[in-house]
Amino acid sequence: MDEKIEIHVDNEDFERIKSRIKRGEYLKDVPALERTLLMLRYRYLSEKVADLEKRLSEMQEHWNSLLEFERMAREDKKFMMEFRLSLSEENHRLEKTVRNLEDSD
Repeated sequence: MDEKIEIHVDNEDFERIKSRIKRGEYLKDVPALERTLLMLRYRYLSEKVADLEKRLSEMQEHWNSLLEFERMAREDKKFMMEFRLSLSEENHRLEKTVRNLEDSD
């Protein structure tokens, strides 16, 4: 049965493999070629996993900062609503005081 795998390697590894193939080294030692390809596949997958873990970590940090921003926005809104209420109450008291002063004149 003919199995096919696809691997991704950097240019340096590709050139090294290509050079060995041209010299016929891998044609003489197929198990060595298979080991090299499996090692390169493992390295590629390991790098992908590391990249994905890094991206996941960054996304978690962004998510946590968004949650913190949302929490602060709720607190700010609550504070502003309380402040607006106190200003409104103070405004009503001042208007009443002004009306009382105008009535007394």
